[in-house]
Amino acid sequence: MKPSLVNYLVCPNCRMNLALRTIMEKKDEIWDGILSCKNQHKFKIKRGVPRLIIDRSSGFIKTEKAFSSKWKRYYKNYQAKKWFDFTEKWFLERFGWKNVSLFNEFLKTRHFILDAGTGVGNSAKRFSASSTTLVFAVDASDSIEFAYEKYGKISNVHFIQADLLQLPFKRRFFDFICADQVIHHTKNTKLAFKRLVKHLSFNGIISIYVYNKKGPIREFVDDYIRKRTTKMSEKECLEFSKNITLLGKALSKLKKKITITKDIPMLNINAGTHDIQRFFYWNFLKCFWADDNDFHRSVGVNFDWYYPKYAWRHTPQEVQRWHKEEKIRITHFQEIESGINVTGRKIC
Repeated sequence: MKPSLVNYLVCPNCRMNLALRTIMEKKDEIWDGILSCKNQHKFKIKRGVPRLIIDRSSGFIKTEKAFSSKWKRYYKNYQAKKWFDFTEKWFLERFGWKNVSLFNEFLKTRHFILDAGTGVGNSAKRFSASSTTLVFAVDASDSIEFAYEKYGKISNVHFIQADLLQLPFKRRFFDFICADQVIHHTKNTKLAFKRLVKHLSFNGIISIYVYNKKGPIREFVDDYIRKRTTKMSEKECLEFSKNITLLGKALSKLKKKITITKDIPMLNINAGTHDIQRFFYWNFLKCFWADDNDFHRSVGVNFDWYYPKYAWRHTPQEVQRWHKEEKIRITHFQEIESGINVTGRKIC
């Protein structure tokens, strides 16, 4: 932890300022220490990361454990350069940025950025492109340790383990918040969005991605399977995820296509010619298989879906309503099969 971080944090319990007590330093960073407020709420700094989580409910712990497990197994895959390049391209496409240069120009206009759900830190690195910007990268899972290990030396990035529903920051502090593929894994997606907006300044920008609600067959199967997999042990769910990945791989190897001549609105199936694996995947059962034949990443994506306690899906109308209620003017809206991408500006 960089010593200057304490100047920006508040207690997630009572919103008071925090004081720092250093126990051990490593190369100008706080490796071990204590953060405390005047109300005697105390939080540890362990292995260079401040730990500011106060929710210990079973649902929160189960979801945190799911992602901690995933990142511990596969973090090297997700920190590889090819994955960083892929996710950067996908990020720009989904949120309406024509190229990296334009996005970096936007970053130069931002002072304080919240990377809400940083995972292994690739997004924090992406947002750190402007040296005039401070990036606060938050995650509830132990992935924050891998993020800090790889990117902690970047001078304008701070890594914090915290809950998006109880963030340790002042209201209206950030002028850009990005919550990409994360708030649908909290106990209440809408509430998480509202809590994030409280930390957004006037005219600040917020970008989110949430899961899109699928057709009725896929939704029924998702609920049916997740009702069981979320109760499995980690080992059992990992084995299930491997088997479902092999199913996706087998379907992909068929190299077959199916043509639907007319829309079937009741099932949310569109006319057109579809790859059989993708058709099966989007309409009937999540059995992800990566086109680059990365088995471990595919298992991680499936495990991502089947093990966490929370994995909510939403309609475009729902998401648009949240923005209207929170006085966020939508500047970019994109619905894709997997999710809903929105960028908006706070207008009051």
